[in-house]
Amino acid sequence: MRINFKYLRPHSLNECLAVLATHGDESAILAGGTDLMISLRSGSRTPKFVLDISRLSEIRSVEQHAEVIKIGAILTYSELIAHPLIVKTFPALSAAMSCVGSLQIRNVGTLGGNIANSSPAADSIPPMMIHDAQVMIQKVNSVRIEKLEKLIVGPSSNTLEPDELITGIILKPVESAYKQSYRRIARRKSLSIARVNMAVSAKLDANGLIEDVRISVGSVAPTPLRIKKIEDSLIGLKPESKFIQETGELVARHIVDLVGVRHSTEYKRPAIAGLAIKCLEDVFID
Repeated sequence: MRINFKYLRPHSLNECLAVLATHGDESAILAGGTDLMISLRSGSRTPKFVLDISRLSEIRSVEQHAEVIKIGAILTYSELIAHPLIVKTFPALSAAMSCVGSLQIRNVGTLGGNIANSSPAADSIPPMMIHDAQVMIQKVNSVRIEKLEKLIVGPSSNTLEPDELITGIILKPVESAYKQSYRRIARRKSLSIARVNMAVSAKLDANGLIEDVRISVGSVAPTPLRIKKIEDSLIGLKPESKFIQETGELVARHIVDLVGVRHSTEYKRPAIAGLAIKCLEDVFID
């Protein structure tokens, strides 16, 4: 199917935002294009303008600040996987990005695009959520910062306005005492969409009790989510083997209670429990 559109490649972020201010509701953003090209070819999207932001230098950097690290929205997965600061500070996110598609997809796909696409099964979202991710969003003469878990409101649905652009992701590093894990279940080891994915980060206190734990799950609900009710209930407990098994089952029951019984529940309930157990073992068992 042939789609007629005008290709635009702004030379600066301000130029890009000016175009969106005028033609945002008629435009499609091209960063990596891994999802956009499919929708253009299928005819599910028919924009009048395709706005190529892949060369905007203002949103292509990794910046370390006092308490946060800001990641430019159009850095590719491959660039981030190779970045020493990202690998050291966010190992769960690095592992998740390594699971995205093929090498060719990782060479062009971006974190900003993954967020804008807002898939419930996105690999990068759960590990960003355990770092209290915030998203920088700009339009002409305006910048807003939105919590990632508030930005995504449903499958392929978010709070972005037509004249807005994701320009960066802000993540809070954790102390070196924290351990992190990312795992997924899919039909194949690569080139597949996660049927369940999960990120966990945890820290023990000097007595071996849980001081902090963060659990985020994707591909089981309309949006990826943090399970804060369970996180809070685990503080101060000792993570022994029986505890880990019981917590895995608790996570699965919580998800089923949250989303209701569906045709996939018979498969997903034990899958979620098993994945949670493995992630908890990663962070609690040496």
